[in-house]
Amino acid sequence: MRGPAILAAMTPPLPRPTRDPLAWAAGLPDAVTAGFFLLLWLFPAWLGAAALKTGLLMMLVEFILLHATAMIGGTLLSREPGQPMRWRALAGFSVLYLAFILAWCLQFQAWWPVLAFGWLLAGKAALAMQPVPVAAKRERLSSDWALGVIFYLGGVFATSVLPLPRLGLDRAVVAAADLPGSGQWVDRPHTVVAFGLVYFALLSVSKARGWRLPKSA
Repeated sequence: MRGPAILAAMTPPLPRPTRDPLAWAAGLPDAVTAGFFLLLWLFPAWLGAAALKTGLLMMLVEFILLHATAMIGGTLLSREPGQPMRWRALAGFSVLYLAFILAWCLQFQAWWPVLAFGWLLAGKAALAMQPVPVAAKRERLSSDWALGVIFYLGGVFATSVLPLPRLGLDRAVVAAADLPGSGQWVDRPHTVVAFGLVYFALLSVSKARGWRLPKSA
């Protein structure tokens, strides 16, 4: 066998973009959210004064949802066939995360994060009830969660150290938003807007292309 043929035989096939329209549809909600952050960064006046506060709250809630995905999703999928559901543990985690979200709802005077949390619970319950082997469900949940954490922490770090432009978020727009609290996301809100754009764009691409982390040995 010639050299090129041997090399081709030893090289694993490269992953190709999926052509399944349903796979691309899975990434559509995150793509729309990324578009919201892009519009907020470029033309915040089009979205109104409250849009910047909404974007900041979205990224705070996303942090809680990421943590809740691991704990609540793991609790739902820890049950082996024939075993009872761990309702006490599930209720305890749900109450704990809901308390954090309610505190932010009061601070930001917005109640939609409660709906987002309920949507998360419904999604994890739907995954647990799918007619798929439990091992496959756990692998999917673990990979999706790990990718989300990588994108979130990497996005926070990158947007904290890179010299990002304000673009449409000038001082007048930021003052009109009247953001509560303190910290970098309040003092330099264009960083959290850039973070939201990068984070949800990566989530959209990963879902559309069906990215999965390799299995642990």
